[in-house]
Amino acid sequence: MKKLYVFAMAVAALVACNPDNEVQKEKPATKSDYSKLVINEACATAATDAEKFVEFYNGGDAAVSMEGVVIKRTDETNATEEVWLGISGETVPAKGYFVIQGTKRSLERSLSSGLSAKKGVKLEVFDPDGKSITSVQHGDPTADGAPATKLQTGVWARIPDGGAWKNVTNPTPGKANDATGAQDDPELK
Repeated sequence: MKKLYVFAMAVAALVACNPDNEVQKEKPATKSDYSKLVINEACATAATDAEKFVEFYNGGDAAVSMEGVVIKRTDETNATEEVWLGISGETVPAKGYFVIQGTKRSLERSLSSGLSAKKGVKLEVFDPDGKSITSVQHGDPTADGAPATKLQTGVWARIPDGGAWKNVTNPTPGKANDATGAQDDPELK
């Protein structure tokens, strides 16, 4: 009987704190501004799937939440699949970087599918509302089974960070991109 009395008092106290008996909702998180978020570097030529990576750069003045962000991969046969979904706690700091290390589920939070230096491939990123925000494409993934006309020999990187796509020889995941040996690549869009 004593336990029932304590329970009833606890319920009464909760009702007293909320006299309108409204359901208390969590305040919505501040919505991130994805306008300054770009894929900044991508490595498809590493020796192992665990060494391949995709890097994001946030050129904005506020951190960007990756929760609910989706990456889709389109291959040379025009097949599209979701290969990554951001989770709570994953953020890109202002003027900072976020790296997804590994492909083909080689690491815990890696892409579920591979990046290829031998075939046309497109990675496209969507915000939590489904709006396309950034992409990188090497070769023509929409040409029926056609491989990229030029195989990738380096790393795809924006020079400077957030700038134009180049092919570079020195990968810099999580750091400012290195322009050493940067070359234009007509296959890179």
